[in-house]
Amino acid sequence: MREELLQGIRGWMEEKENLFIGDIRRLVEIPSVSVEGDGADPYGKDCSRVLEVMRQMARDRGFSGEILENRCLEICWGEGEKELGIWGHLDVVPEGKGWVYPPYACTCKDGFLIGRGVQDNKGPVMAVFYALWYLKEQGFEPGIRIRQILGCQEEAGMTDVDAYLRIRRAPDYSFVSDCSFPVCYGEKGIFTATLLTPPLSGRFSEFSGGTVRNSVPAKARARMDGMWYDGEGIAGHAAFPEGTKNALAVLCGILLEAGQDREDARVLKSLRHLCGDGYGREIGLPEGSTCNVGCVRMQGQQLRIELDIRYPVNERGDGILEMLRAFAGENGFQILRYEDSKPNLFPPESGFVQTLMNAYRRVTMDGRGPYIMGGGTYARKIPNAVGFGPGMEADMRILGLPEGHGGCHSADEAQSLKNLKRAVEIYAAAIADVSRWLREEM
Repeated sequence: MREELLQGIRGWMEEKENLFIGDIRRLVEIPSVSVEGDGADPYGKDCSRVLEVMRQMARDRGFSGEILENRCLEICWGEGEKELGIWGHLDVVPEGKGWVYPPYACTCKDGFLIGRGVQDNKGPVMAVFYALWYLKEQGFEPGIRIRQILGCQEEAGMTDVDAYLRIRRAPDYSFVSDCSFPVCYGEKGIFTATLLTPPLSGRFSEFSGGTVRNSVPAKARARMDGMWYDGEGIAGHAAFPEGTKNALAVLCGILLEAGQDREDARVLKSLRHLCGDGYGREIGLPEGSTCNVGCVRMQGQQLRIELDIRYPVNERGDGILEMLRAFAGENGFQILRYEDSKPNLFPPESGFVQTLMNAYRRVTMDGRGPYIMGGGTYARKIPNAVGFGPGMEADMRILGLPEGHGGCHSADEAQSLKNLKRAVEIYAAAIADVSRWLREEM
């Protein structure tokens, strides 16, 4: 039955390709960066708008769709005692600077979609939705209740999950469509902090770089003695620093070469050490950690620093705090605030993980196993949850983008259309298999 069910999915996706792209474009065109809003629009009007657009899409395809407090959307299908949750998010990180293509237009080029959110996470949300739509059109009866749950503050605190779980009970099992295939059964701890440097001299009238703590900044600027100095970096996700270059570290180096008095030099050297190579070696973080200075602004004559640290699942946030306090004390920094999100681990040998893995392998013939990553998703806040795709390798060289472009938090964020269509197939297989597993095994 399973194989017969999926036999026509590739042809179905070919027929629906233009509609699929158009639906992704409708979401990408909305600049749904989560901001601090008001009671009616807690994450801002654009986030409320993207939830409404997605709800209407769901209703147009015969699904129920309910928006909860303008914080998240719940799309439901099927009936049964057991429930599967499939989580994603419709908010995005700010577009930043240096794009070759319009960030909110979803450009199609050489088999890729380009625009903010095509990878993280609007493209994946649509892949899951089309898998559900395909199964529904084929007359598949899951025998369980399936909820696609879409939030709008994943990139800025995940209070949307807290709100959802206050209103609804958690599904029996969940997967999050916000990582790479196959199954991510563990996520590193995430330690965030805001630091304040000692005062700089009166030579500086401007010093800034980055937009959010979980993105490596591509540009940074300072105005010293009436002259502008610019640092150019390579943007990327804070959790995956390989291939990135922090523009703030570059700027500090340029300013130090321009000549500083002792106190200014101390602040700049300390900030450059904190940026480091993205792995926190300079401040003594344990092996397997990452460390990103994502945003710096002037506060009076001091620099306010937004820091993102990811640490291994066998470490504790208390230890990270001790290391950060030692660094701050040695360099005269203040720790204004910090927050620790503990690592998430789910048993990789569980029936749920193995069912997802088997569906993935059946479609792709790929023998890779489940893994642990540094990225942080909703899975860390939901009971019985793992990450499950849809990221797959793609050669972007055909696009001719500048170095550092194309990543999920980078300029010209790009997604392989072929991979996204394959993800629809994987998700359809997984949803059918998990539905059966939940009915028969629990």
